Amino acid sequence: MKKSTILYIYSGLFFILFFDLWVENSEQASNFFGIWIKPFIDEPKFSLVWSVLAIAAIVVLFKYILDAKEEEKKDLEKTLESEMGILIMANKELAGYRLQDNLMSILNRFVQQNSYVNAAQWYQYIENNHQGETKIKLNFQYGSVAEEVNLNAIQQLYYYCNTSTLRKFREVKKAYTNGDADPLVGFIIDVHNSIAYKSEESLTQEDAILCSLMVLSFEILERDFGIVFEDFSGSNADKFQRLIDDNRTGIFRAALMEDEYYSFTHTRDNEKFNRQYIARLVKIRDENVVFTIVLDSSILDEQEYKKIMLNIATDFESLLKNLERMYNRSSKGEGD
Repeated sequence: MKKSTILYIYSGLFFILFFDLWVENSEQASNFFGIWIKPFIDEPKFSLVWSVLAIAAIVVLFKYILDAKEEEKKDLEKTLESEMGILIMANKELAGYRLQDNLMSILNRFVQQNSYVNAAQWYQYIENNHQGETKIKLNFQYGSVAEEVNLNAIQQLYYYCNTSTLRKFREVKKAYTNGDADPLVGFIIDVHNSIAYKSEESLTQEDAILCSLMVLSFEILERDFGIVFEDFSGSNADKFQRLIDDNRTGIFRAALMEDEYYSFTHTRDNEKFNRQYIARLVKIRDENVVFTIVLDSSILDEQEYKKIMLNIATDFESLLKNLERMYNRSSKGEGD
C-alpha cells in the first residue's frame, strides 16, 4: 500500500477521534448534533462513528483507485519508453547492417572496376596506453579480393611500443611539418644507435617498432630532400628489412602517418613479391579506420605508376566519404 493511502487512513481515524471528543465536551456540538445529526443517524439506529468510518472508507477507496490509475499510467509510460528504446536500438542496428551492405558493395565494385587493384581492406584501429606501454590493435573488419588472387587477410595485428617513444616520434614529426627538421634527424640518430649494433638474433618486436619509426622518419626526409641513407643501401639494409618484414609493420607505419597516404612494398621473394600497398588512417563513423588497397606488381611497369596509385587511393577515399555522408543523413533521419 502506498504511503499516501496510509496517510489518508490515519487522517480519517484522527478526524473521528477529534470529532468524538468535540461532541462529548462541547455544548455547541451537542446542539449541532441534536438538530442536524441525530435525526439522520441515531434514530435509524446507525452509529455516528460508523457513518464517519464509512465516509472515510469511501474517501480512502476513491484515493486508492486514483493512485492505482496513476501507477498504471506511470507503468504504461515506462513500458512505452522501453519499447521506444528498443525501436531506436533496432533502427540503429538496421542502419549498421545497411552500412555494412553498402560498404561491401562499394568494396566489391571498386575492386572489379580497377584492373590493378587486387584487394581493398578495412581495418579498425585501436590504440591504448597502460603503464608506459602503448598497445595498438588492427582488427580486420571488411574486405574484397579480386578473383583468382591469392591473398589472406590477417584478422588481427598487435603492436607494442614504449609510450614515450611513440609520443616523441609524433612530436618530431609535427615539428618537421612546422618547418623544423632538426628534432626528426635527432630522433633518427637516437633510434639508429639503439638497434644498429645489435645482432639480428637479439632483435625483438620492440626493436621492429623502433625500426619502423626510424624508417618512417627516413622516408619523410627522402621524399622531401632526395636523401638516401646508407643503412638501407649498406651493411644493415638486409637486417632492417627482414626485421620490419617479419613483424608485418606496413599497416602500422601507414597508421602513424595519419594525415597522408602511405605506400609500401612486399619484399619477400614469393608470388607476392613487389606487390604494392597503399594505406591511410581515416575516421569513419567516429572510428579510426586504416583502409588498405592492394595493387598488383604489374602497376610498376607503368611509366607514371605513382600518379596512378595516388589516383586510385583518392578515388577510394572519395567513395568512403560519400558512404559516411549517406550514413550520417540516414542516422539523422532516424533520430528525427
